[in-house]
Amino acid sequence: MKDFAMFRSTNQIEKKIIKNSLSKNFSNRISDFEEFEKGLYVFIKKQTSYNNFPKIYLLSEELKKLLTNVNVYNNISLGGLYFGFIKRGEFFLSLEGAEFLYKRGLISDVVQLHVNIRGEKSILYGNNILKNMLIKKSYNFKEKAILLVFNKEKEIIAISRSMIEGNQIQKLKPEDLIAVNLSDRGMYLREKQ
Repeated sequence: MKDFAMFRSTNQIEKKIIKNSLSKNFSNRISDFEEFEKGLYVFIKKQTSYNNFPKIYLLSEELKKLLTNVNVYNNISLGGLYFGFIKRGEFFLSLEGAEFLYKRGLISDVVQLHVNIRGEKSILYGNNILKNMLIKKSYNFKEKAILLVFNKEKEIIAISRSMIEGNQIQKLKPEDLIAVNLSDRGMYLREKQ
């Protein structure tokens, strides 16, 4: 028996969930969301799995044209840029989606952590962010804020959630926890193939 799968344009409810989550977690500059929301597509697979959530993809104009010319929606499993997934009414942004938004200036500078080489290696193994991994000593963010983690080459390597307020960093010991790693570039290598 073949599993049911659907690849379609996001509906208004899904777009609202995505926009609200991005605005809440990253920036109020997501007003430019309308610029690319027409390219958001959802992949839904109906199967029994504990982590089977609707996946969101961002398609280019060329891919959207291809889809309108050819009726292949039921045979597509993914396409375009993996943007994230929806779980329990909340949108969770992927690293690829974060990079897309960051390069277009849609995520403010307030939500960044910069780590040293040792910190980068540790994060890519799935570890959390400690004070001794940080390059900068002063940050401005609130507790439980979503943060983008950058390496020395200014590449996004992880998405994390802060466990403290940024202005408390200087008072902490080197081994104290700053943020919890939610997603990192090393996840793809650690996932079961």
